[in-house]
Amino acid sequence: MKNKQLLIAVVVLIVLGAAVFSTKENSGKSSSSGESTKPTNQVITTLDATKLASITLTDSDDSVSVKQVNGKWSVTDRDGFPANFSNIQSLVDTVTELKILAKQKVGKSQLGRFELNDPATEAKDAGTKLELKDADGNVLHSVLFGKETQGQSDPSSPFGPSGTGRYVLVPPNTVGEINETLSSDLKTSPADWLQKEDFLKVEKIKSITIKQPKEADSWTLTRIKEGDDMVLSEAKSDEKLDSSKGNSAGRALSSPSFDDIASKSAKPEETGMDKAVTATIDTFEGYNYVVKMAKKDDEHYMSLAASGTRLAQEDETAARTPQADESNPRAQDEDEKPEDAERLDKEHNVALAKLIADRDKAHAESQSKLREERDSTFADNLAKLAKLEGWTFKVSSYTFDSIYKTRSEMMEEEKEEASQEAASTTPSLPSLPGIPAPPAPSVTPTPPVAPAITVQPPKPAEQNKVVTSDIIKVPSAEEMKKGAKIEVIKKEDLPAEIEKAKEKSEEKADDKK
Repeated sequence: MKNKQLLIAVVVLIVLGAAVFSTKENSGKSSSSGESTKPTNQVITTLDATKLASITLTDSDDSVSVKQVNGKWSVTDRDGFPANFSNIQSLVDTVTELKILAKQKVGKSQLGRFELNDPATEAKDAGTKLELKDADGNVLHSVLFGKETQGQSDPSSPFGPSGTGRYVLVPPNTVGEINETLSSDLKTSPADWLQKEDFLKVEKIKSITIKQPKEADSWTLTRIKEGDDMVLSEAKSDEKLDSSKGNSAGRALSSPSFDDIASKSAKPEETGMDKAVTATIDTFEGYNYVVKMAKKDDEHYMSLAASGTRLAQEDETAARTPQADESNPRAQDEDEKPEDAERLDKEHNVALAKLIADRDKAHAESQSKLREERDSTFADNLAKLAKLEGWTFKVSSYTFDSIYKTRSEMMEEEKEEASQEAASTTPSLPSLPGIPAPPAPSVTPTPPVAPAITVQPPKPAEQNKVVTSDIIKVPSAEEMKKGAKIEVIKKEDLPAEIEKAKEKSEEKADDKK
């Protein structure tokens, strides 16, 4: 009995083991085959980067297209001005990695709730449409991004909620949610896609000439060496340059930027370039810049051209500074024999000469390398600036305000101290009871707001002083309450007014008694 039960148990174990093996094998096969049929959660499943030739972004307010021609990207909406490739790379890299965390079926009429209406057909509650196209204009991928929202948690993530996200439209009429906002990538203004690096940067200004539409308003500033104050050329005897304005001009356009590009079809009068102010700038490095500046309404525009021949800098030709060990005599040993001194001195001098020669050679090679590097940098910079010629840039007001000035605006203004000093030398007129002293004839009198102060009647000698202008009589606060008005007293009526003031003063004195 026991042997029979044991045999049955062994058979059961064998059967179970086979079943487990079969289950695992089938499970493995199912998993392996399932990977090829499992729906992906990628927004963009595949993208052949070699076929990508243009990108278009559109929303209800604006649209921008960038296009690749001969390996270079440009902004179609800005006459083909170079595009910022890093922006393009960031957008493509981001959207190709986007994963959908949640999906829900919605009717077409409900897409507006998620701001997923197509901006091409519906401006209200429209999303931002991204189109990736090939060279023939065929759409490789189209994605509609809706409003930003709080993202749902990724079940596979150990970090909980994914944070701020965004809705996307997944055909057909399926709303998906991603854990990216793409706020810095989905910009539809063409100005945001322009290549704004490698712009003009003026350094080490030697001279600057401003040519205004009126020749009399033009001016030139120069300096002998870098770091000096700018000096006004051909200054007139009554002209004194405002040193702060001069030094600001000496730093002009040191780090400018631009906001946008004016259309090449724009007429000069539309940008103010028909009345442009021209700045011609020479630098200590050999650059020559010609910058045209204009203002039209609230906008500021500039264009530029650059040329020049590089000038050698002082450190490129300066002689090497000898080191202390090059002039030290040979130290003699105490037990040195006379017959060895001459030989040792000769060996020392030969070694010293070689040391100096090696250092001179290294110095010359270093200078030569420095010149080559600067020559290359100079040429590269001119090549970059040449690409900016022919364009009109829209800039901020502060970009060229320091040099967009007339000749008189560059001069020192009259000091307030001088005006105050002149006012203090004007003789004062006598004060009368209830009547403030008249102002100097050249100054417009301003009626005081406070009531007049009553003082003692002037002495006879003071009464005989000649008054050369009219006087404003301001009543006291109490008198004004009774209806008294501010009066202008002619000088011929002044004696009578003085007598009236005396009488009032005497009456008040009697009342007090």
